[in-house]
Amino acid sequence: MEKALAVLRPPPDLTISDWADANRRLSSEASAEPGQWRTSRAEYQRGIMEAISDAGVESVVIMSSAQVGKTEVVNNAVGYHIDQDPAPIMVVMPTERDAETWSKDRFSPMARDTPCLQNKIANPKSRDGNNKILHKRFPGGHLTIVGANAPSGLASRPIRLLLCDEVDRYPFSAGAEGDPIVPHCVV
Repeated sequence: MEKALAVLRPPPDLTISDWADANRRLSSEASAEPGQWRTSRAEYQRGIMEAISDAGVESVVIMSSAQVGKTEVVNNAVGYHIDQDPAPIMVVMPTERDAETWSKDRFSPMARDTPCLQNKIANPKSRDGNNKILHKRFPGGHLTIVGANAPSGLASRPIRLLLCDEVDRYPFSAGAEGDPIVPHCVV
């Protein structure tokens, strides 16, 4: 009964950066500096995460140079929502191969090494189908990971949080379906 009520409880007044500073662990295989996440190491990320946390903000667009932590912002947003504000989430990468790589190399180590996420996502070795490479279920929501080049992955999905990474590498069109991100939220 407590688990059912937890899903109905409103999310705490906590921003994504607050959550990351308190909970996120950087994995040795996904970070040059493994251990506790500290937003203060890249302070400019705080404003981005706070904007994503703000219910009054519909879209956040980031235009920046490469390798400044945008994917880590995506990771923190996903981790926060799995832990604090469960919802249907979609992460869009340029290709299906990129989606698989992010799932295996970035998301899975984060979920494994961040204690508050460990028991919320099914064990990938279980046979119940709740934790696949491109689709993961957790209490109150799910995470779908797709490539922008795969129109079937982008269609007909009830998504509350859409996070698009490496948008400059997306194909001009997802086949006959048109632009893979317009009019969606972009990170």
